Amino acid sequence: MDYTAAYVMAGIGTGLVLIWAVLFFMYKDRYDTYIEALQGQNFIVPELFFIGYGVLDLLHINLRSAAGRKKEKKLAEIYGEKYAGFYHCSMVAAQITYLLTLFPFGFLLGAILNDVVMGAVILITTVAIVISLDMQVSNSIESRRGEILSDFPDVLSKLTLLINAGMVVREAWNKVAFSGDRTLYMEMRAASEEMNNGVSEPEAMQNFAHRCVLKELRKFASLMVQNIQKGGPDFALQLRDMNNESWEEKRHLAKRKGELAGSKLLIPTLIMFVGILIMIIVPIFTGL
Repeated sequence: MDYTAAYVMAGIGTGLVLIWAVLFFMYKDRYDTYIEALQGQNFIVPELFFIGYGVLDLLHINLRSAAGRKKEKKLAEIYGEKYAGFYHCSMVAAQITYLLTLFPFGFLLGAILNDVVMGAVILITTVAIVISLDMQVSNSIESRRGEILSDFPDVLSKLTLLINAGMVVREAWNKVAFSGDRTLYMEMRAASEEMNNGVSEPEAMQNFAHRCVLKELRKFASLMVQNIQKGGPDFALQLRDMNNESWEEKRHLAKRKGELAGSKLLIPTLIMFVGILIMIIVPIFTGL
């Protein structure tokens, strides 16, 4: 039996283990504050992330590249601009940690079993875990935007009703902001807190639109700013028209989601169909 591949994998795995051990003793107590801030988040074994933070520090890796800034902008939607840089650094540290922790295991297991395929499976699985972190961010953003769009018509309906009843815009905004606990309501509360802390109403509305990102919310914030700066009797009418548009868009969105769900069901249906065909055809040919 040829053990050449096993020796090569054992050598690489041992080298990676030594690198991991050096990083462990160099950085194990240096990033406790960062790791404590990540407790309760959707990370696996954040206690080991000092390995990744250490590599970032040791190699002076620049996270402010064009790709890094783009990723940070995505994270700002979820965690806010204030903490986007921290979570960007933590995600990269997590990816480095998973690679340096699981890669040695893959090489050493492949060497012990003298099975290159087994080692390759673990390495591929590790890469998939690393990639899944970026996918998780995209899924979180998509979920957040979908939730905001879903709640937007309800928020507009409440706001329109209160303003038509004679309530001033600022008071109506605050009342609606504290009427729910989902993302859009929380962003409205954040705008209210900014205004209470001395931020001008137009600036608070612009910050609100910046955090929510979606074009529907930017249009809504622009309407609010226009009313604050110029006033006018048409505001309630404009708000009602926007409300009607938002409900129409919500119906279209629900229809698109239904069509998408139907197309997703098509794949498992085809798999089941192929399985049934195999169950029918194989006995026929084996019986010949």
